[in-house]
Amino acid sequence: MKKFARIALILLTALLLLSLVGCSSSRYADGTYTASLAEFEKSGWKDFVELTIKDGKIAAINWDSVYQDDSIPIKKKQYSKSGLYGMLAAGAVGEWYDQATAAEQFVLENGIDALGVDSEGYTDAVTGCTVHVNTFEKLVRECLAQAEK
Repeated sequence: MKKFARIALILLTALLLLSLVGCSSSRYADGTYTASLAEFEKSGWKDFVELTIKDGKIAAINWDSVYQDDSIPIKKKQYSKSGLYGMLAAGAVGEWYDQATAAEQFVLENGIDALGVDSEGYTDAVTGCTVHVNTFEKLVRECLAQAEK
């Protein structure tokens, strides 16, 4: 009987230790992290990402862009929503803000590794997203690197 009790105690201790290891901290610290391109692109826009980690997981992502001068005083999502960016008029599958939002939602649901950016900067993983996402991926990864414990 003592032998059985000792084995049971060892097993319970082992299970407790395993559960503590499994429930220990996540890879990411909670908070809001921001990353942006160092310079404006040839188009005049500079992308940035704001990423929020809650309970160790990505809880929110905002991918947007600012213009290089005051000729466009609002961010790219708002500019696009207003119809001034004109992607639909040029035959795109959606305005920039729709495509950016689709990419954000995809990463929230599937993680950044599932984005699968090709050598030209596109992804086939996100339905309705035909814009370059390589900068988005880069900036999300920079935010995640900041959040690593």
